[in-house]
Amino acid sequence: MRRGLGGILLAAAMFCASGAAAQVGLNQADPSIVVRSLPKPAAPAVEPDPLVITEPSTVIGLARTGTPRIASAIVVIGAPEIARSAFAEAIMPYIGRDLPAAALSSLASDIANGARKAGYPFASAWVEPQTMADGILRVKLDAGTLSAVRVIGANNALADRLLTKSLVTGRAVRRETLERAILLVGDIPGVSVVESRYIRQDGFGILLVTIKQDRVGAYAQVDNRGSTEVGPIRSTVLGSLRGLLQPGDELGLISAQTPFQPSEFFFVRGRYTSPLSAAGTTLSVSGSYGRAHPGASLLPLRVIGESVDGSLSLSMPLIRGQKKSMWANVELRGLRSHQTLLGSDLRDDRLATLTGALNGNSRFGPGVLRGSVALVAGLPVPGVTHEGDLRTSRSDGDARFLTVNYDLEWVVPLASRFSIAVSSQAQIASRPLLATMEIGVGGPSFGRGYDYAERTGDNGILGGAELRMNLGRVVRNVIDRAQIYGAVDGGYVGNLRNGSGGGALLSTAAGLRLGRGRLDGMLEVALPLNEDRFDTRNRQPRISFRLSRVF
Repeated sequence: MRRGLGGILLAAAMFCASGAAAQVGLNQADPSIVVRSLPKPAAPAVEPDPLVITEPSTVIGLARTGTPRIASAIVVIGAPEIARSAFAEAIMPYIGRDLPAAALSSLASDIANGARKAGYPFASAWVEPQTMADGILRVKLDAGTLSAVRVIGANNALADRLLTKSLVTGRAVRRETLERAILLVGDIPGVSVVESRYIRQDGFGILLVTIKQDRVGAYAQVDNRGSTEVGPIRSTVLGSLRGLLQPGDELGLISAQTPFQPSEFFFVRGRYTSPLSAAGTTLSVSGSYGRAHPGASLLPLRVIGESVDGSLSLSMPLIRGQKKSMWANVELRGLRSHQTLLGSDLRDDRLATLTGALNGNSRFGPGVLRGSVALVAGLPVPGVTHEGDLRTSRSDGDARFLTVNYDLEWVVPLASRFSIAVSSQAQIASRPLLATMEIGVGGPSFGRGYDYAERTGDNGILGGAELRMNLGRVVRNVIDRAQIYGAVDGGYVGNLRNGSGGGALLSTAAGLRLGRGRLDGMLEVALPLNEDRFDTRNRQPRISFRLSRVF
């Protein structure tokens, strides 16, 4: 036992000149940390499916012939849920003037439009034949009650249930209710809404919703954002099957690996998501396995890391609209991360966490704000790692903790082709954490001139700004979209109780993004500004690329 421990300490001293270097090296052999450095899938830059509402035609009946047809008053009959003040502006121009057929048609249209502006998109108005003997013109109004919803284009029972439950209620449909229902249909895995059309048939209001449905989806990506020890070339493949056991469910699989050094890194995760209700609530169960065996400077030390985790999560839409959306999420997760060095146990972290989070997007000022805020609790259940246990990733780390973190991005259009994206992440912890729960600076999002998590800590704040210029279609039939950008990003992280491994990193970058159809690519040059890179021990520029395709 003493010889094994002595060998481990000697080996650690041989490849690590400082505690910070040791932490970076061993973190690169922790699959639960390495997997967080995988870039997010970059789908083709297309606009989301629009909410298309074809407004109903106004029904007009001509008043009985008589000259002149002058109304001393105009009364709107029906739709008591709409305040009469909504029609005052529409009615005033028609009082005290002759109303031929064209004027009656215009009046009915203006009243219907007033109802639509008041939030009733399916409102209809019409003028029935009448004598106007008392000088009063009566206009009938229907606020737009739906008798049925029909999904066409593809069959999806969950979409049928969701739309019927939300919209066929016996009450007039309000715009925000319609928006929520249509967008929730678009949230069903593999479903996109093409058009919604309102028609009146035999006096009944019917909504026709046209959808498209893809039961199989796939995404593949190759990049060089790995380190010398793990990579640098990495590949990521995502696949999903929808409607597997019931309408609206999805089985997803993600696999990440270093294709040219297969033994250095492999990660796989499976996730099954099932709808719980016709209101957008879903339940997911997932599990993953990862293995890392770094090369380069760590190869002689035979550092091998394995991680296994499982989770159960619930997601519920709180607000769903074109201008603002928000979801609530709760996740229960268990994780084990294990490492060996020269064949002997080195790290063995065990955690159980409960996470409550809000995420969403909203128009904010001149731009769009996307983000999330989360509270993570390390649960004090039997078997989790305690401070002082042997073979922990940090001697003062503990699996019983609380953290609060956020992740924000604000994209603001500037001139016709220009925009700026400002992003930030931060975390505050109640006590020293185990390695997998730390916040890190360095990597493709913050400090892109460095490898992922070259500085880690319990607490930290990261930020960046990226100026973008869209070039549009630069080569016809070759490049559909192109964007050049320049960025500066970085952050500071620190450990409680003066623990090692923290610090600040700052970098700048410039790059080009190209795309055609479902194929996207990126080429970037990033420059470390204030510290040397762990891999190269210098501040030479880091050249990165990414190639991805959606199938």
